[in-house]
Amino acid sequence: MDKNIDVLSEDIDELMLRKLELIEEKVRGNIQMETLLKDGHIELAKAKYIRGKENISMLQVPNKEDTVTSLFDLETKTTDEDNDTVPCFDISFKKLNDDADGPGDPIKWFGVLVPQNLRNSQKRFQESIYHATKIANVQAELISVLSKLKTLCIQKDSLCSPNGIKT
Repeated sequence: MDKNIDVLSEDIDELMLRKLELIEEKVRGNIQMETLLKDGHIELAKAKYIRGKENISMLQVPNKEDTVTSLFDLETKTTDEDNDTVPCFDISFKKLNDDADGPGDPIKWFGVLVPQNLRNSQKRFQESIYHATKIANVQAELISVLSKLKTLCIQKDSLCSPNGIKT
């Protein structure tokens, strides 16, 4: 099942280009996420300034573990590509319940009439969660590409001898 050097070199070149594309995509995602988090913190600071630091603080967050639940469901799938398992992450927003037993909107912990800045902050942080899953998917694909690249380089090295190329 040995491929010749030219085919291996072309495959390696394609994987190297894909690797560079994935690295660029990951860097862009990290920059977008950093911007969202920064904007979220700025909006939160504005909300604290408007309502006062005592009205928006950790004191309003419930301290019981059973009352604080995630608003997102993370689903992990694995896909088989060329005998290589690649994890794929998907996140979905849970339906908000007004019942006391289910997860509610955490913004209600700070009152009914909260500043718009607090709602904007919540949106920015929720968007950053979606970006985090996109970045995780890119990272998983990058790891897969790197392992394929390593395998192809080993195959290419085994076809080459120290004195030149085997025929």
